[in-house]
Amino acid sequence: MEGPRVAVIGAGIMGLPTAVLLTGLPCKPKVTLIADKFSPYVTSNKPAAIVWPADYCNIGSADARRMEWTRLTFQYLYDLFASPLAGELDISLLTTYEVYDGDREDPWWKDYVLGFRNVGEEEMKTLRYPSDRKCWAYTTLMMPCRHFLSWQLEKLKASGGVVIQKKLESLREIDGDYDIIVNCAGLGSRQLVNDPQIDSIRGQIITVKAPWVMHAFIYQKEGDPIIYVLPRAEDVMLGGSTHIGDWDEQVDPVVSKGIMERCCKYLPGLSTAPVLTEEVGFRPGRRTVRLEVDDTLTKYSTVIHNYGHGGQGVTFFRGCTLEVVKLADDYLISKGFTALSAKI
Repeated sequence: MEGPRVAVIGAGIMGLPTAVLLTGLPCKPKVTLIADKFSPYVTSNKPAAIVWPADYCNIGSADARRMEWTRLTFQYLYDLFASPLAGELDISLLTTYEVYDGDREDPWWKDYVLGFRNVGEEEMKTLRYPSDRKCWAYTTLMMPCRHFLSWQLEKLKASGGVVIQKKLESLREIDGDYDIIVNCAGLGSRQLVNDPQIDSIRGQIITVKAPWVMHAFIYQKEGDPIIYVLPRAEDVMLGGSTHIGDWDEQVDPVVSKGIMERCCKYLPGLSTAPVLTEEVGFRPGRRTVRLEVDDTLTKYSTVIHNYGHGGQGVTFFRGCTLEVVKLADDYLISKGFTALSAKI
């Protein structure tokens, strides 16, 4: 029997790793990646890309799936960090202080980062954080996606995957050409599969040259824009902003001014840091992540959706891609392509 044909739509942090994993199935599927944009022009290249599973830019509380997605992703990225690939992929550990207002229980994700603790009053005074606030400290992982996505693309090609640069307007364009279509189109799913639940969450950031900043700072206060200062290998990212339903691609100087003022309030040294870039990005916001099999949109191909991760694409990607590949493997087994389970 000829091997199955599988298409993956989207070349971001969900699509590319999914395509790579699919090439490893025992039935040896012919995997085709279809995308209109590739790194560095995909949404996944915009964020600082830390494993941070807070309920930010993605509505919904913790559940077993999100917990498992986070656990699997942290473990996968830590394995890469502990390997010779760490430098090539620019993966690092990041000490983080997260300040918040009011009393909160410890977050559900505290066991999925390293060294989580509540910061005491004396340490808060030393750090000069607001005395009426609380603070968590922990170490997480950072992986700017540019190098990782390039690495994944080369792995896909080396495994025999086919890459097509094309913008699809509808899944009907390729219905019947593939046994399975995996939809990792992110925001593009709004048009591609006519999903009104997904919408743009516009974010704006500033990058500065500030090599003296070596820890991350996050401040969340209900009703106010989030503040974050995230050091990377070549710069420090300052944010943030959250504008749902906003598709404006132009940098707003008023938003940039507000970001800089809020960040400098807690790290005054940033006021003299040279500004390198100001950028706008669009997170794929949805009330819940859509990761499921769907037989309603096509006549001949089975569709598996994987989109709507909000600001948690990097936090969830490994767990989500593994779940997608398991769904694909189960389907292919049911169609007689293989009697073995995926070895991933």
